[in-house]
Amino acid sequence: MSAAYENLNEQHASKKATSELAGEIFALNGNLVTKWDASEVSKWLVTIGYNDLVPLFHQSNINGAALTRLDDRLLKEIGVLNVGTRLQFLNEVIRIQAISRAEWRNHIVWTGEEYRPPCCCFMLPWSFPCCCAEEIFCGKRAQYTLTNGRLNILRTLRPWCGILTTMCFGWGIVSDNIDLTLINDIDCAASTHCMGDPLGFVSIQSFDGTSHTLHLASSEVQKVTATLNNAKEEAVVTTQILSPPVDL
Repeated sequence: MSAAYENLNEQHASKKATSELAGEIFALNGNLVTKWDASEVSKWLVTIGYNDLVPLFHQSNINGAALTRLDDRLLKEIGVLNVGTRLQFLNEVIRIQAISRAEWRNHIVWTGEEYRPPCCCFMLPWSFPCCCAEEIFCGKRAQYTLTNGRLNILRTLRPWCGILTTMCFGWGIVSDNIDLTLINDIDCAASTHCMGDPLGFVSIQSFDGTSHTLHLASSEVQKVTATLNNAKEEAVVTTQILSPPVDL
């Protein structure tokens, strides 16, 4: 179960998806093209057959981040005068821009875990009396991962055949992905207790009417709500600025 749970984890999946999109040619020594310096860009130009562009790019200090912003006008300003060369190289730029967008979307902003407060006035563990077998009888705690593009909720699903059969059949695993640009409202609820930190909630409502709830410590809900709101606004603005995704 742990292997499957790890494979569905957003941190693992996002990194893998971006790396697969980039491929070997856009990931020198494990670094994505957007992180290259000017010398690594020069090496890449040689590998794809643009040796004549190396001195032009080196003189203009074009690094990986600058590659994502190139267009026909800038290439001409750099000194790439041949129209055919510019058009062919712009095909490479389109792929690099797609990688850059994927990297931005998959960048991890915040991670959290389902909060299970102690019971009996915070005197006993949440899973009492099954403290040593919490994951068997209660499932793994939900994992929350916020990226620039979405909120992922990874949670276990109780078997249809009953709680006592989990040792034989295991828990189902559900991975919910919520597009930040489609979130309509984010609310939170918290409480106080003299003996400890009680359970709090962050409720997320989408435009299509679906809702999701994060179970967090009351002391964390305001901070997480603010983080979610900031990420949502940034996602909406950035989506409007960026060019539409390109099918490669």
